[in-house]
Formats: sequence, structure tokens, C-alpha cells
Amino acid sequence: MTSDNFDIAIIGSGIAGGALAAALKASGLTVLLLDRRSGPLDTARGDHIQPAMQPVLSRWGVLDLLLEAGAEARTGTRWFDAEGAHIVTVPVPQRDDCAGAFLFLNHEKIADILLGSAQEAGAVNITGVSDWLLERLAGSWRIEWQAEGRPRAATCTMLVAADGTASTVRSRLNIGLDRHRYQYPIAVLYGRQQSATEPRTLDVYLAHERMVSLIPRTGGETKVGFPVSPEDIAFWKTESEESLHRRLAEWCPGVSFESLAFGAIYPPVSQQSASYQGEGAFALIGDARHAMHPARSMGMNTCFRVADQLAESLSGLKSGFSEAQVLPLLSEFEARFAQELTPRLAENHAAGLQMDTIAGSGFIALKTQLRSAAEDTRILNAMALKAAGLTV
Repeated sequence: MTSDNFDIAIIGSGIAGGALAAALKASGLTVLLLDRRSGPLDTARGDHIQPAMQPVLSRWGVLDLLLEAGAEARTGTRWFDAEGAHIVTVPVPQRDDCAGAFLFLNHEKIADILLGSAQEAGAVNITGVSDWLLERLAGSWRIEWQAEGRPRAATCTMLVAADGTASTVRSRLNIGLDRHRYQYPIAVLYGRQQSATEPRTLDVYLAHERMVSLIPRTGGETKVGFPVSPEDIAFWKTESEESLHRRLAEWCPGVSFESLAFGAIYPPVSQQSASYQGEGAFALIGDARHAMHPARSMGMNTCFRVADQLAESLSGLKSGFSEAQVLPLLSEFEARFAQELTPRLAENHAAGLQMDTIAGSGFIALKTQLRSAAEDTRILNAMALKAAGLTV
């Protein structure tokens, strides 16, 4: 069995792995991506790009590709109460250090563009991987796997795990994990609203019993997300479209859909992995490191942020670098992660806990906060900065 050698091997070629490969494409480093999947990514995952992340994607050379693929703009987030009355609109900050709007594009298209851009720069992406093994060598890692019915192998100086919430790499390396499982799963519906705003907005309804988000999708489509009890899952999976319309109309007064269909059920978690303390050059990124509740659409954007920071940490390396050269850079990256990302994860977890209810009692405290923002530009501006990804 022949073995190729790479500077960096990334296990997992989803958003996080693809983002890191795209961020590294001008570095001159050789990159290998391995993934079990052979089809597209899940379409129900996050697909909104924060204004603060768009300059980052522009530096990677992928922002124009996203726009060419049909990415659309949304201008902010509108909040409504249980009666359908508008509470406040959180705008997008108009500043030089961020874009003037959010962008949204289907999740799987974003992943394809990131990977395609990295592959054009020389990254090797292999999917349909099975029966893979990981071994430590002196100063490097060795990976063996099966793909297309034949054995393959590669060595790398630095290993990156971006293989999702249930990371196999994290388990094999015995890395600790702090996990919170939220009580209620999230149901996702897809439909087309009869009177969506132009330009689009993300609309959140604080129904008496739960928080319901109407999330723009390209082509005039809308994704609807809300928590459900486990006992109620069968209703959303099996009931008629008319029944779905009626139930949603109870929660979002004044909103009507031309079409509406069940999409998926997701059990959200919040988790953060410990830093790697073992031998060798290794990093965890994406959901393998910091899975997040979808309440604030921060998961994908945090992947972009972490990928950019890791690529920046490695920017002084040349192809063929040694473990001794990269290890201190990874230590600096971990310290920066703890300083900058930990507060964002904590803020997201707080938002997840706020959404994790089917007995919200009208969300009195949240409505009070939103009404204060509507009356005080300082509060509103702080909310806008946080939503745009500029501060916590």
C-alpha cells in the first residue's frame, strides 16, 4: 500500500473542514480532506452568513463565488409577539468593518463552494471513506482507509478533526467533552410565504408557548424552526399540509404560506471539547470542538471564525514544516480560542436555553428587553453588533 504525505490532513469535509481548507489555500501547504459521506450535506443546517464574516470569506476568495451561486441578502431580524404585533427590528450595522447585510445560501451549496475553491488550489478531497485507522508515528500521523473498494494511506504532520458532533477522532484520542443536551428537539418545516418582505428579513415570533423562527431561503423559500415535545413529533411528520398551516397560523398570526412541508427533527446540543493534551500536532474545529444551539445562527459563522484564526496561526509555516515548528503555533491558537470564542459559545448557550421551552409563558423578560431596545438606540445598536458577529 503506497502512502502519500501531506502537511495537514482534515478529517471531515463539511463546513468546518471545507472552511479551513479554503482559508489555507494561499498558504502553499499541502492539504488532504477525508470524509465518510458521499452525498451533499444536510440542507436543514445553518445557511446565513454574518456581516462580520463576509470580509473573511472575501479574503479567502469565495465571497464572489457565493454571490454567483445565488446568495441573497437579508437586512436584519424582526421580532413579533404572540398576537403578531411587531416589537422591534434589529438592523445590520452600517460600518466599514462588515458587510451591509446578511447573506443566505443553502448549506450544501456553501460547503461545495468552499471545497471547490480549496481543490482548485490543490487540496485533495476524498469522500466515501470507510474502515479508517489512525496511528501515531515519530513526528507525524498515519491514516489508513478504504475508498472505492481499495485501501489507501497517507501521512501528515498536523491532523485536524472536523468530523462533527459525534467526532470519531475526538473519541479515539480520548479528548474530554462538556455537553448539554437541550430538552426539546427542533422541528424544521419548508415552505413559501405568500407575502415575504423584500429585502428579506429573519422573523421571530414569541408565541405564548414557544419561539418560532421564519428563516429566509433562496428562491423565495422559507425555513421554519421551533422546539417541539417528543410526543408531538409524530404530528409534524405525518399530519396533512392543511394541519401544518393551521398550527403555524396559531403561533404566527398574519403569516400564511402557499406551501408547507415537514423537513426534519433535530435534537440540539451545546458542547465544548477540552484542549488536546496528547502527543502530536492536532486541532479540533467545527462541531467536533464547539457544537452550538441553532437559536442564533452562530454555528457556521463560528466555523468560519475559527478556521480563519487557525489559518492565521499557521501562516508563517512553509510546506514540509516539522512538528516542532507547528506545536507552539497551536498552543497560541488554543489560547486565542479560549479568549475570543468561549464568550461566544456561552452567549449562544444562553440563547439556546431561552428557546428550549414549549411553555414560554409569552417570554415576558425577552419581550421587555426587546421593547427596551426599540426605545433606546444604545441597546438596539448593541444587539445589532452582536447579531452581525462583531461583538458578544
